[in-house]
Amino acid sequence: MVGKKQRFRTAILVLILAVAIVGGVFAISYFKGGVTFPWQIATAEQEQEQAVTEPAKEEPKLVVKEKQEAEEKKEEPKEEQKEEPKEEEKTEDEAVVQTGCQLDYYGSLHVEDGKLYDEVRNEVRLTGISTNNLSWYPDFASADSIKFLKSNLGINVIRLALFTSDYDGYCVAGADKQQELKKIIDEAVQAATDNEMYVILDWHTLNDANPNEYKSEAIQFFGEMVRKYESNDNVIYEICNEPNDDTTWEDIKAYAKEVIPVIRRVNRTALILVGTPEGCTDLDSALADPLDSDAFGTNIMYTYHFNARTQKSSDRNTLSNALEDGLPVFISQFSYYSADGVGDLDKHEAARWDDLLDEYNLSSCIWNLSNSDEGSALINHSCDKNYDFNYDDLSEQGKHFFDKLSENRKKAEIPEKDEIKDSKEIKRR
Repeated sequence: MVGKKQRFRTAILVLILAVAIVGGVFAISYFKGGVTFPWQIATAEQEQEQAVTEPAKEEPKLVVKEKQEAEEKKEEPKEEQKEEPKEEEKTEDEAVVQTGCQLDYYGSLHVEDGKLYDEVRNEVRLTGISTNNLSWYPDFASADSIKFLKSNLGINVIRLALFTSDYDGYCVAGADKQQELKKIIDEAVQAATDNEMYVILDWHTLNDANPNEYKSEAIQFFGEMVRKYESNDNVIYEICNEPNDDTTWEDIKAYAKEVIPVIRRVNRTALILVGTPEGCTDLDSALADPLDSDAFGTNIMYTYHFNARTQKSSDRNTLSNALEDGLPVFISQFSYYSADGVGDLDKHEAARWDDLLDEYNLSSCIWNLSNSDEGSALINHSCDKNYDFNYDDLSEQGKHFFDKLSENRKKAEIPEKDEIKDSKEIKRR
Protein backbone atom coordinates (compact mmCIF):
# COMPACT_ATOMS: atom_id res chain seq x y z
CA MET A 1 0.00 0.00 0.00
CA VAL A 2 1.33 3.40 -1.12
CA GLY A 3 2.00 5.78 1.62
CA LYS A 4 0.89 9.42 1.85
CA LYS A 5 4.36 10.69 1.14
CA GLN A 6 4.59 8.72 -2.06
CA ARG A 7 1.20 10.04 -3.30
CA PHE A 8 2.27 13.63 -2.60
CA ARG A 9 5.39 13.26 -4.72
CA THR A 10 3.38 11.72 -7.53
CA ALA A 11 0.93 14.59 -7.49
CA ILE A 12 3.78 17.09 -7.62
CA LEU A 13 5.35 15.37 -10.66
CA VAL A 14 2.01 15.27 -12.48
CA LEU A 15 1.53 18.95 -11.79
CA ILE A 16 5.02 19.79 -13.05
CA LEU A 17 4.47 17.69 -16.14
CA ALA A 18 1.15 19.42 -16.84
CA VAL A 19 2.73 22.84 -16.43
CA ALA A 20 5.54 21.86 -18.76
CA ILE A 21 3.11 20.57 -21.37
CA VAL A 22 0.90 23.66 -21.16
CA GLY A 23 3.97 26.00 -21.20
CA GLY A 24 5.37 24.24 -24.24
CA VAL A 25 2.07 24.59 -26.11
CA PHE A 26 1.85 28.31 -25.26
CA ALA A 27 5.48 28.88 -26.28
CA ILE A 28 4.99 27.21 -29.62
CA SER A 29 1.79 29.23 -30.23
CA TYR A 30 3.48 32.47 -29.22
CA PHE A 31 6.36 32.07 -31.62
CA LYS A 32 3.95 31.14 -34.40
CA GLY A 33 1.85 34.26 -33.64
CA GLY A 34 -1.26 32.31 -32.79
CA VAL A 35 -1.71 33.59 -29.22
CA THR A 36 -2.23 37.06 -27.86
CA PHE A 37 -1.37 37.63 -24.25
CA PRO A 38 -3.41 39.98 -22.12
CA TRP A 39 -0.64 42.56 -22.00
CA GLN A 40 -0.59 42.60 -25.81
CA ILE A 41 -4.28 43.47 -26.12
CA ALA A 42 -3.84 47.18 -25.16
CA THR A 43 -0.94 47.61 -27.61
CA ALA A 44 -2.90 46.06 -30.45
CA GLU A 45 -5.88 48.31 -29.79
CA GLN A 46 -3.66 51.41 -29.80
CA GLU A 47 -2.11 50.37 -33.11
CA GLN A 48 -5.57 49.82 -34.58
CA GLU A 49 -6.71 53.29 -33.51
CA GLN A 50 -3.55 54.81 -35.00
CA ALA A 51 -4.18 52.95 -38.24
CA VAL A 52 -7.65 54.52 -38.45
CA THR A 53 -6.42 58.08 -37.92
CA GLU A 54 -3.34 57.84 -40.19
CA PRO A 55 -3.80 57.27 -43.95
CA ALA A 56 -2.39 54.04 -45.16
CA LYS A 57 0.99 54.36 -46.83
CA GLU A 58 1.14 52.99 -50.31
CA GLU A 59 3.79 50.49 -51.03
CA PRO A 60 6.28 51.82 -53.61
CA LYS A 61 5.44 50.59 -57.05
CA LEU A 62 7.96 49.24 -59.44
CA VAL A 63 7.75 51.34 -62.60
CA VAL A 64 9.54 50.63 -65.82
CA LYS A 65 11.99 53.52 -66.46
CA GLU A 66 10.74 54.33 -69.94
CA LYS A 67 7.14 54.47 -68.75
CA GLN A 68 8.05 56.63 -65.79
CA GLU A 69 9.89 59.11 -68.01
CA ALA A 70 6.93 59.18 -70.37
CA GLU A 71 4.55 60.00 -67.50
CA GLU A 72 6.91 62.71 -66.20
CA LYS A 73 6.95 64.32 -69.64
CA LYS A 74 3.18 64.31 -69.66
CA GLU A 75 3.07 66.03 -66.30
CA GLU A 76 5.60 68.72 -67.31
CA PRO A 77 4.02 71.82 -68.85
CA LYS A 78 4.53 71.78 -72.56
CA GLU A 79 6.87 74.47 -73.80
CA GLU A 80 5.58 76.33 -76.77
CA GLN A 81 7.64 75.53 -79.77
CA LYS A 82 9.56 78.66 -80.63
CA GLU A 83 9.85 79.22 -84.28
CA GLU A 84 13.07 80.81 -85.35
CA PRO A 85 12.32 84.34 -86.47
CA LYS A 86 12.25 84.49 -90.20
CA GLU A 87 14.36 87.23 -91.66
CA GLU A 88 11.88 89.60 -93.18
CA GLU A 89 12.58 90.73 -96.63
CA LYS A 90 13.29 94.42 -96.51
CA THR A 91 11.78 96.72 -99.04
CA GLU A 92 13.99 99.01 -101.06
CA ASP A 93 13.17 101.90 -98.72
CA GLU A 94 14.05 99.84 -95.61
CA ALA A 95 17.31 98.35 -96.86
CA VAL A 96 20.62 100.04 -96.09
CA VAL A 97 21.47 102.32 -99.01
CA GLN A 98 24.04 101.12 -101.53
CA THR A 99 24.96 103.10 -104.63
CA GLY A 100 27.10 100.39 -106.15
CA CYS A 101 29.69 103.11 -106.78
CA GLN A 102 33.25 102.81 -105.46
CA LEU A 103 35.42 105.82 -106.29
CA ASP A 104 39.09 105.00 -106.14
CA TYR A 105 42.00 106.36 -104.20
CA TYR A 106 44.64 107.87 -106.52
CA GLY A 107 47.65 108.45 -104.27
CA SER A 108 49.40 111.82 -104.16
CA LEU A 109 47.64 114.60 -106.06
CA HIS A 110 49.03 117.58 -107.89
CA VAL A 111 47.64 120.60 -109.73
CA GLU A 112 48.62 121.23 -113.33
CA ASP A 113 47.03 123.49 -115.96
CA GLY A 114 44.17 124.25 -113.62
CA LYS A 115 43.24 120.60 -113.07
CA LEU A 116 43.82 117.90 -110.51
CA TYR A 117 45.97 114.89 -111.44
CA ASP A 118 47.42 111.78 -109.88
CA GLU A 119 51.12 110.92 -109.87
CA VAL A 120 51.13 109.64 -113.45
CA ARG A 121 49.05 112.56 -114.77
CA ASN A 122 45.67 110.90 -114.96
CA GLU A 123 43.01 113.51 -114.31
CA VAL A 124 41.12 112.69 -111.13
CA ARG A 125 37.92 113.81 -109.48
CA LEU A 126 37.12 113.70 -105.79
CA THR A 127 33.47 113.41 -104.81
CA GLY A 128 32.39 113.49 -101.20
CA ILE A 129 30.61 115.00 -98.26
CA SER A 130 31.31 117.74 -95.74
CA THR A 131 30.41 117.25 -92.10
CA ASN A 132 28.57 119.91 -90.19
CA ASN A 133 30.28 121.53 -87.19
CA LEU A 134 32.43 118.89 -85.49
CA SER A 135 31.52 120.40 -82.12
CA TRP A 136 27.82 119.87 -82.72
CA TYR A 137 27.75 116.64 -84.70
CA PRO A 138 30.89 114.66 -83.78
CA ASP A 139 29.24 111.25 -84.22
CA PHE A 140 28.94 111.80 -87.96
CA ALA A 141 32.75 111.96 -88.16
CA SER A 142 33.18 108.63 -86.37
CA ALA A 143 35.08 105.69 -87.83
CA ASP A 144 31.80 103.81 -88.40
CA SER A 145 30.26 106.73 -90.28
CA ILE A 146 33.28 107.19 -92.53
CA LYS A 147 33.49 103.48 -93.28
CA PHE A 148 29.80 103.51 -94.23
CA LEU A 149 30.28 106.50 -96.55
CA LYS A 150 33.03 104.67 -98.39
CA SER A 151 31.48 101.19 -98.43
CA ASN A 152 27.88 102.13 -99.19
CA LEU A 153 27.96 105.49 -100.96
CA GLY A 154 31.35 104.94 -102.57
CA ILE A 155 32.64 108.49 -102.05
CA ASN A 156 36.37 109.12 -101.86
CA VAL A 157 36.68 112.31 -99.78
CA ILE A 158 35.34 113.52 -96.42
CA ARG A 159 35.58 117.17 -95.35
CA LEU A 160 35.90 117.84 -91.61
CA ALA A 161 34.31 121.21 -90.80
CA LEU A 162 36.12 122.65 -87.78
CA PHE A 163 34.13 125.80 -86.94
CA THR A 164 36.38 128.47 -85.51
CA SER A 165 34.18 131.06 -83.78
CA ASP A 166 30.60 129.76 -83.56
CA TYR A 167 29.29 128.29 -80.31
CA ASP A 168 31.80 125.74 -79.01
CA GLY A 169 34.10 126.69 -81.88
CA TYR A 170 37.77 125.74 -81.84
CA CYS A 171 39.03 129.28 -81.17
CA VAL A 172 36.51 130.27 -78.50
CA ALA A 173 35.70 127.14 -76.45
CA GLY A 174 38.97 126.74 -74.55
CA ALA A 175 41.87 124.30 -74.38
CA ASP A 176 39.86 121.26 -73.25
CA LYS A 177 37.49 121.61 -76.18
CA GLN A 178 40.42 121.97 -78.56
CA GLN A 179 41.85 118.68 -77.35
CA GLU A 180 38.47 117.00 -77.76
CA LEU A 181 38.12 118.31 -81.32
CA LYS A 182 41.63 117.25 -82.26
CA LYS A 183 40.83 113.75 -81.00
CA ILE A 184 37.75 113.67 -83.28
CA ILE A 185 39.90 114.82 -86.21
CA ASP A 186 42.53 112.20 -85.48
CA GLU A 187 39.97 109.38 -85.43
CA ALA A 188 38.42 110.67 -88.66
CA VAL A 189 41.77 110.97 -90.46
CA GLN A 190 42.68 107.45 -89.39
CA ALA A 191 39.30 106.14 -90.58
CA ALA A 192 39.68 107.92 -93.93
CA THR A 193 43.16 106.43 -94.26
CA ASP A 194 41.95 102.93 -93.39
CA ASN A 195 39.20 103.23 -96.00
CA GLU A 196 41.44 104.72 -98.70
CA MET A 197 39.79 108.12 -98.77
CA TYR A 198 40.99 111.69 -98.91
CA VAL A 199 40.24 113.95 -95.96
CA ILE A 200 40.00 117.76 -95.92
CA LEU A 201 40.89 119.63 -92.72
CA ASP A 202 38.55 122.62 -93.06
CA TRP A 203 39.37 125.70 -90.96
CA HIS A 204 35.73 126.78 -91.05
CA THR A 205 35.72 130.55 -90.79
CA LEU A 206 32.16 131.85 -90.95
CA ASN A 207 30.89 134.33 -88.38
CA ASP A 208 34.44 135.55 -87.91
CA ALA A 209 34.23 136.65 -91.58
CA ASN A 210 37.88 137.64 -91.94
CA PRO A 211 40.32 134.74 -91.41
CA ASN A 212 42.91 137.14 -90.01
CA GLU A 213 40.86 137.41 -86.81
CA TYR A 214 42.18 134.04 -85.61
CA LYS A 215 45.32 133.90 -87.73
CA SER A 216 47.64 132.96 -84.86
CA GLU A 217 45.35 130.05 -83.89
CA ALA A 218 45.29 128.93 -87.53
CA ILE A 219 49.09 128.98 -87.72
CA GLN A 220 49.33 126.89 -84.56
CA PHE A 221 46.64 124.45 -85.71
CA PHE A 222 47.99 123.81 -89.21
CA GLY A 223 51.54 123.59 -87.89
CA GLU A 224 50.47 120.83 -85.51
CA MET A 225 48.33 119.03 -88.09
CA VAL A 226 50.93 118.96 -90.86
CA ARG A 227 53.57 117.57 -88.50
CA LYS A 228 51.14 114.90 -87.33
CA TYR A 229 50.08 113.90 -90.86
CA GLU A 230 53.32 114.60 -92.69
CA SER A 231 53.44 111.06 -94.09
CA ASN A 232 49.78 110.99 -95.14
CA ASP A 233 49.32 111.82 -98.80
CA ASN A 234 45.53 111.78 -98.36
CA VAL A 235 45.28 114.89 -96.15
CA ILE A 236 44.19 118.16 -97.80
CA TYR A 237 44.41 121.51 -95.97
CA GLU A 238 41.62 124.08 -96.43
CA ILE A 239 42.98 127.17 -94.71
CA CYS A 240 39.77 129.27 -94.64
CA ASN A 241 36.17 128.36 -95.35
CA GLU A 242 34.06 131.37 -96.41
CA PRO A 243 35.63 134.81 -96.05
CA ASN A 244 32.66 137.18 -96.12
CA ASP A 245 31.28 140.64 -95.37
CA ASP A 246 33.90 143.22 -96.35
CA THR A 247 36.84 140.77 -96.40
CA THR A 248 38.86 141.42 -99.55
CA TRP A 249 41.10 139.20 -101.64
CA GLU A 250 44.03 141.24 -100.33
CA ASP A 251 43.03 140.28 -96.77
CA ILE A 252 42.89 136.62 -97.75
CA LYS A 253 46.25 136.77 -99.52
CA ALA A 254 47.87 138.38 -96.49
CA TYR A 255 46.49 135.56 -94.33
CA ALA A 256 47.55 132.86 -96.81
CA LYS A 257 51.09 134.22 -97.01
CA GLU A 258 51.54 133.48 -93.30
CA VAL A 259 49.63 130.21 -93.01
CA ILE A 260 50.75 128.39 -96.17
CA PRO A 261 54.50 128.57 -95.33
CA VAL A 262 53.73 126.76 -92.03
CA ILE A 263 52.42 123.84 -94.08
CA ARG A 264 55.07 124.04 -96.80
CA ARG A 265 57.97 123.92 -94.34
CA VAL A 266 56.88 120.39 -93.44
CA ASN A 267 55.11 119.17 -96.60
CA ARG A 268 56.01 120.87 -99.88
CA THR A 269 53.51 118.91 -101.98
CA ALA A 270 50.33 118.78 -99.88
CA LEU A 271 47.22 120.03 -101.64
CA ILE A 272 46.05 123.35 -100.13
CA LEU A 273 42.62 124.94 -100.65
CA VAL A 274 42.20 128.72 -100.31
CA GLY A 275 38.84 130.42 -99.79
CA THR A 276 37.74 133.35 -101.94
CA PRO A 277 35.78 136.54 -101.06
CA GLU A 278 32.02 136.86 -100.74
CA GLY A 279 31.57 133.46 -99.19
CA CYS A 280 33.69 131.71 -101.82
CA THR A 281 31.82 133.07 -104.84
CA ASP A 282 34.29 135.70 -106.08
CA LEU A 283 36.72 133.85 -108.33
CA ASP A 284 37.56 136.87 -110.45
CA SER A 285 39.74 138.37 -107.70
CA ALA A 286 41.81 135.21 -107.38
CA LEU A 287 42.03 134.87 -111.17
CA ALA A 288 43.32 138.42 -111.51
CA ASP A 289 45.92 138.06 -108.74
CA PRO A 290 46.65 134.41 -107.85
CA LEU A 291 49.07 133.33 -105.16
CA ASP A 292 52.68 133.12 -106.31
CA SER A 293 53.38 129.49 -107.18
CA ASP A 294 57.13 130.03 -106.83
CA ALA A 295 56.65 131.08 -103.22
CA PHE A 296 53.81 128.76 -102.17
CA GLY A 297 54.03 125.84 -104.58
CA THR A 298 51.79 124.78 -107.42
CA ASN A 299 49.52 122.48 -105.42
CA ILE A 300 47.00 125.20 -104.56
CA MET A 301 43.34 125.35 -105.56
CA TYR A 302 40.74 128.06 -104.96
CA THR A 303 37.38 127.18 -103.47
CA TYR A 304 34.00 127.98 -104.89
CA HIS A 305 30.71 127.40 -103.03
CA PHE A 306 27.19 127.40 -104.40
CA ASN A 307 23.64 126.85 -103.21
CA ALA A 308 21.48 125.89 -106.17
CA ARG A 309 18.43 127.89 -105.08
CA THR A 310 20.56 131.03 -104.57
CA GLN A 311 23.33 130.86 -107.17
CA LYS A 312 22.03 130.38 -110.69
CA SER A 313 22.97 131.04 -114.33
CA SER A 314 25.19 134.10 -113.81
CA ASP A 315 27.10 132.29 -111.09
CA ARG A 316 27.59 129.25 -113.27
CA ASN A 317 28.97 131.56 -115.94
CA THR A 318 31.43 133.04 -113.43
CA LEU A 319 32.64 129.58 -112.50
CA SER A 320 32.92 128.29 -116.06
CA ASN A 321 34.78 131.44 -117.18
CA ALA A 322 37.33 131.03 -114.39
CA LEU A 323 37.79 127.38 -115.29
CA GLU A 324 38.24 128.20 -118.96
CA ASP A 325 40.92 130.70 -117.99
CA GLY A 326 42.82 127.98 -116.14
CA LEU A 327 42.02 128.77 -112.51
CA PRO A 328 42.20 125.53 -110.44
CA VAL A 329 38.87 125.35 -108.58
CA PHE A 330 37.67 122.93 -105.93
CA ILE A 331 33.96 122.99 -104.94
CA SER A 332 34.57 122.34 -101.25
CA GLN A 333 30.95 123.06 -100.27
CA PHE A 334 27.61 123.12 -102.07
CA SER A 335 23.92 122.39 -101.56
CA TYR A 336 20.77 122.19 -103.64
CA TYR A 337 18.96 124.62 -101.32
CA SER A 338 19.20 128.35 -100.65
CA ALA A 339 22.16 129.79 -98.77
CA ASP A 340 20.20 129.84 -95.49
CA GLY A 341 19.24 126.17 -95.87
CA VAL A 342 15.49 126.78 -95.82
CA GLY A 343 12.82 126.27 -98.45
CA ASP A 344 12.58 123.40 -100.91
CA LEU A 345 15.17 121.61 -102.96
CA ASP A 346 15.43 123.29 -106.36
CA LYS A 347 15.50 120.28 -108.68
CA HIS A 348 15.77 122.32 -111.86
CA GLU A 349 18.79 124.30 -110.71
CA ALA A 350 20.26 121.23 -109.01
CA ALA A 351 20.29 119.39 -112.32
CA ARG A 352 22.00 122.31 -114.08
CA TRP A 353 24.69 122.51 -111.42
CA ASP A 354 25.19 118.72 -111.56
CA ASP A 355 25.71 118.98 -115.31
CA LEU A 356 28.35 121.69 -114.85
CA LEU A 357 30.25 119.63 -112.27
CA ASP A 358 30.24 116.69 -114.67
CA GLU A 359 31.23 118.81 -117.66
CA TYR A 360 34.37 120.14 -115.98
CA ASN A 361 35.05 117.02 -113.90
CA LEU A 362 35.08 119.15 -110.75
CA SER A 363 35.95 117.79 -107.33
CA SER A 364 33.31 118.62 -104.74
CA CYS A 365 31.87 118.05 -101.26
CA ILE A 366 28.15 118.37 -100.58
CA TRP A 367 26.99 120.18 -97.41
CA ASN A 368 26.23 118.60 -94.88
CA LEU A 369 26.38 115.26 -93.11
CA SER A 370 24.07 115.73 -90.13
CA ASN A 371 20.45 115.38 -89.05
CA SER A 372 20.05 119.10 -88.33
CA ASP A 373 16.70 120.70 -89.10
CA GLU A 374 18.08 122.68 -92.06
CA GLY A 375 17.13 121.56 -95.54
CA SER A 376 20.73 121.04 -96.60
CA ALA A 377 21.26 118.30 -94.01
CA LEU A 378 21.62 114.95 -95.78
CA ILE A 379 19.87 112.98 -93.03
CA ASN A 380 16.29 113.38 -91.84
CA HIS A 381 15.93 115.31 -88.59
CA SER A 382 13.97 112.37 -87.10
CA CYS A 383 16.75 109.86 -87.79
CA ASP A 384 18.94 109.12 -84.77
CA LYS A 385 21.57 107.03 -86.60
CA ASN A 386 24.92 108.24 -87.85
CA TYR A 387 25.48 105.37 -90.31
CA ASP A 388 23.64 102.35 -91.79
CA PHE A 389 21.04 104.67 -93.32
CA ASN A 390 18.16 103.37 -95.39
CA TYR A 391 16.61 105.42 -98.16
CA ASP A 392 13.88 106.88 -95.94
CA ASP A 393 16.54 108.07 -93.46
CA LEU A 394 17.81 110.46 -96.14
CA SER A 395 16.49 113.99 -96.58
CA GLU A 396 15.33 115.23 -99.98
CA GLN A 397 18.86 116.49 -100.62
CA GLY A 398 20.31 113.20 -99.35
CA LYS A 399 18.11 111.25 -101.76
CA HIS A 400 19.05 113.51 -104.67
CA PHE A 401 22.75 113.08 -103.92
CA PHE A 402 22.37 109.32 -103.49
CA ASP A 403 20.51 109.04 -106.80
CA LYS A 404 23.18 111.11 -108.51
CA LEU A 405 25.96 108.84 -107.22
CA SER A 406 24.03 105.77 -108.34
CA GLU A 407 23.52 107.30 -111.78
CA ASN A 408 27.18 108.31 -112.08
CA ARG A 409 28.21 104.71 -111.43
CA LYS A 410 26.77 103.78 -114.79
CA LYS A 411 28.43 106.66 -116.63
CA ALA A 412 31.75 107.17 -114.86
CA GLU A 413 34.87 105.64 -116.31
CA ILE A 414 36.41 104.38 -113.10
CA PRO A 415 39.82 102.66 -113.43
CA GLU A 416 39.90 98.99 -112.54
CA LYS A 417 41.64 98.09 -109.29
CA ASP A 418 44.55 96.42 -111.07
CA GLU A 419 45.27 99.66 -112.88
CA ILE A 420 46.04 101.39 -109.59
CA LYS A 421 49.77 100.96 -109.09
CA ASP A 422 51.36 99.86 -105.85
CA SER A 423 53.09 103.22 -105.64
CA LYS A 424 49.68 104.82 -105.17
CA GLU A 425 48.78 102.93 -102.04
CA ILE A 426 47.91 105.35 -99.31
CA LYS A 427 50.78 106.37 -97.06
CA ARG A 428 49.97 105.89 -93.40
CA ARG A 429 51.32 107.36 -90.26
